[in-house]
This record gives sequence, C-alpha cells and structure tokens, in this order.
Amino acid sequence: MLYPIALITHLLCACAFIGVVFFEVFILEGMRHHISHSTMVEIETGLVARARQIMPYIVGTLFLSGGYLGYTQFQGMGVLWQDSFSILLSIKILLALSVLGHFVWALTNAKNGCMNSTKFQLTHISVFTHMVLIVILAKGMFYFSW
Repeated sequence: MLYPIALITHLLCACAFIGVVFFEVFILEGMRHHISHSTMVEIETGLVARARQIMPYIVGTLFLSGGYLGYTQFQGMGVLWQDSFSILLSIKILLALSVLGHFVWALTNAKNGCMNSTKFQLTHISVFTHMVLIVILAKGMFYFSW
C-alpha cells in the first residue's frame, strides 16, 4: 500500500519541480528582454528567496519518494544493467543526482550572495534539460515495464 502513495507523491513533487523550472526557463527568461536589468535582478532575488522557502521541501520529498521507489525496484531486480528497465532507471537516478547537485549548488550560491543573473540562467537551462531527459526516461521505463 505504501508504493502507490510514494508513486503519487513522487509524481506530484516532480510536476511541481518541473513546473517551477519550466516557468523560470520559458516565462522568466522570456521577460528578460522586455524589462530593465535592475528589475530582472529584483525578480530573480525575490524568486530565489521564495524558492529557498518551499523548494527544499518539494525536492526533499521528491528524492525521498524516488529513493523508496528505486529501492523497491532494485530490490527485486538483482543485477543492475541486465535489462532495459534497470538501465533506464539507473540513468534516471544519475540524472536526478545531477539535478540535486545543481539544486544544492544554486541554493549555496544564493545564500552566499554569489548567484548572479548568468549563473541563474545557465543553472535553470541545465536543470530543465536534465528534467526533460528524466521525463523521457520515465516514459521509457513505463514502456519497458509491460
């Protein structure tokens, strides 16, 4: 009974995280050319402050639920890299760990006052690319689980 709850929690947290990153990459970056640099810096500062308040909980829950789901999947598999499902899951986990590294790096830079506009922009594009690949891998895992 815990598995379906973890799966739904994981999917909802993933939707929230991807939605925030999507907003930052496609909406916020699209605004960059239409507003002044100082206004953009204020928006980014406010966004980072709000993200520091809520995103650690979303990301933490995403990784805890994903860890549980991965543990239950690998527990029944035995040998890694033996089939398409386990290969896709392993790559997805590596990409997720890279996203976690980006997230921790960004929060650390924001806390230390080292997050500038260029770092903000590049980090979000990189995380968005990772997230698109993770979604594609997740869909592939669904296909190979049948």
